[in-house]
Amino acid sequence: MPENTDIDHVYRVIDKLDEAIDKLADVSSDIKQILAVHETRLDQNENIMERHFVQMDAIHQRVSALRDDMNTESTRLMEEISTLQQWKWAVVGGAAIVSGLISMGVHFPAVTG
Repeated sequence: MPENTDIDHVYRVIDKLDEAIDKLADVSSDIKQILAVHETRLDQNENIMERHFVQMDAIHQRVSALRDDMNTESTRLMEEISTLQQWKWAVVGGAAIVSGLISMGVHFPAVTG
């Protein structure tokens, strides 16, 4: 009879091993599903990040172009202001000369049209 109990014991161990294998298969399947979901989420996040990088690059290029345009316009305006200042001082100098000549009694011929 000891053989029957040993065989029964072996069968019970085999049954427990079968149950453990089934449970491991279920866990493995669940893990595969979880990994698939996480992989999908990671792919979606990578796509979103890539779009954001493209958008940030486009914004950077537009800001750089605006900065360059502003620098060009600022230089042009400074040159224009400089030219106006030169004309202003020329007119003021001419007016001072005419005023000084008038105060000394110099008469200018009448301009007739």
